Amino acid sequence: MKILYVCEKPYNLYRTLAKAVNSNDEQDILLTETTKGMEFMFEELKKSKLFGNVYFFDGYRHSIFHPNVKGIDQFTVERISDIKDHIITFFRMFIAFFDYLKSQRKAKKITLPEGLDIEAYDEIHITDCTSTINFFLYHRKQKNLVYVEHGKNALSGNYFKILDLLIILTKLRIIHGIRGSNRYIKAIEVSDKSNLISDTKGKEIRELSIDKLIGDLSLEQGESIYQLYAKTYNFNFPAESTIDMFMTTRISGELRDEIHVALCEEVIGDFMPDADIIVIKPHPADITDYTPITLKDKRCVIIPPYVSAEVFTLSTSLKIRKLINIDSSAVNFKSVDENITLGYKYLKEKGLSYTDDPYRK
Repeated sequence: MKILYVCEKPYNLYRTLAKAVNSNDEQDILLTETTKGMEFMFEELKKSKLFGNVYFFDGYRHSIFHPNVKGIDQFTVERISDIKDHIITFFRMFIAFFDYLKSQRKAKKITLPEGLDIEAYDEIHITDCTSTINFFLYHRKQKNLVYVEHGKNALSGNYFKILDLLIILTKLRIIHGIRGSNRYIKAIEVSDKSNLISDTKGKEIRELSIDKLIGDLSLEQGESIYQLYAKTYNFNFPAESTIDMFMTTRISGELRDEIHVALCEEVIGDFMPDADIIVIKPHPADITDYTPITLKDKRCVIIPPYVSAEVFTLSTSLKIRKLINIDSSAVNFKSVDENITLGYKYLKEKGLSYTDDPYRK
């Protein structure tokens, strides 16, 4: 089988690499600019020989639609704390929706990377259903699309209820389907097929556990994937060091950056006083400048947000003692001595306010 992997998010690329190492399929990969910084992997991926061809597409991506949908969803499921703010959010979302429609139209006229023939593939695996390249595939009525979860179990459990209403617009063919509901998607690939969201009904569900994919890697294969990232982003840690890692979360509001930095400082003080190296791994949506922390504490190293934290557990050359997170799905690290999920209650205990979210409990 000939497969094109469209990789637009950090977890998506990590999952693809874990699949590609042991696959007998003929494989090509297409990186996009959806998550800024992932394009730096281009050269190392070419050198890896994991893929027959490596392509990069730099296109337009709508960036405010989902945040505003999230704000509207809070309006519908939570008690209204400030009606004025919710009304403003509603109109922002309304405007963003037309921007979303414009994105769909613009995608008809894009130019693919030189040499890329999308008709040559038996399957095209996608993940970001609101990206330009995927809008283009929908316009071309490609019926060989496989939607892959953008995060571990991201299609399971609770989701923003307002997005369910968009399914009506999908069926009316006003918008392209979201979260794998588009009519041209023939299958959906997930780590766990239990408790899936409603959009997945009527689709072929492929269960391929990320834990199994990683478990099937040899030590050499895991190290080779880690080295792809290490060479691209220039991180290297001395052997025998005691390494602790903190994975940040997404916090909204005007004081977002200040709260992010304060949260890191609290976690370091409470859990990492004796670490030789402290790795701060920002969430992919976290754009906070953590430089003030590195200036105060020389043990701290900031890993780019577009690197999946999971890759550090693949290395045989380093050992993570503590992995601390707030709510990340990337927490099943077998090579970590101590895995701690603090939950949002930790922020409340520390007096760090954040935007209330009914799904962050």
